[in-house]
Amino acid sequence: MNKKALGNILFWITLVSPCLSFSIACMIGEADIFGVVGIIRYSWVMLLFIPIGVLSILIGFELKNSKEKYKKNFIISFISLPLLVIFGSYRFIFNNVISYDISEISIIEDEIHFDIPDDIKVATNKMSLYNISYVKIISRESKDVFEHEIESNQLWQEDLAPELKGFLPLDIQYESDIFDYFLFFNITSNEYNIPPLSGQYECIFIAYDCDLQRLIILYNCTIKKA
Repeated sequence: MNKKALGNILFWITLVSPCLSFSIACMIGEADIFGVVGIIRYSWVMLLFIPIGVLSILIGFELKNSKEKYKKNFIISFISLPLLVIFGSYRFIFNNVISYDISEISIIEDEIHFDIPDDIKVATNKMSLYNISYVKIISRESKDVFEHEIESNQLWQEDLAPELKGFLPLDIQYESDIFDYFLFFNITSNEYNIPPLSGQYECIFIAYDCDLQRLIILYNCTIKKA
């Protein structure tokens, strides 16, 4: 293969590398379940495409020495490489605020007095006002057992009361419409699914989606009602 043809191939691969690598991170990170934190978990995949951009620069030098067109290889590499480095490093940049540890689920189980399956994948976003964990049940058997338990347990509601929904962060309010079961636990008053009276309360909110076999858990959350 001559240098010009190789230069063209590397140019096009370098051009699509940010979008392609991001799409791969979305796919294996299961963005439909874990959202942005799932993508960040596998953002390092983008770093694997860096050698392609480097090769594009090297072949650009070869083309320059051969008096052939080379600038496009330089330009696209200098655009793509920083994107790959920056976004590919998100896994390490946000290491302190994003966790994939399942141990915190045990603490939540103790609080709500209800077991969550052991066969799970977890991604937690630790925000300033609250934490959000996205949980996927990865075993079909565990999924069936869990759904049978919540169907027969009065703590889980099929509808989220508007009074309770209003206490949730806006992004959780919008997303809650696609879930099937809900549990709201007021830790301070030790009450389930009851809108709090005036005061300040710590609460846990859990929603479950049967189709995607996923839970969203809001905790370390303090709500205030005048």
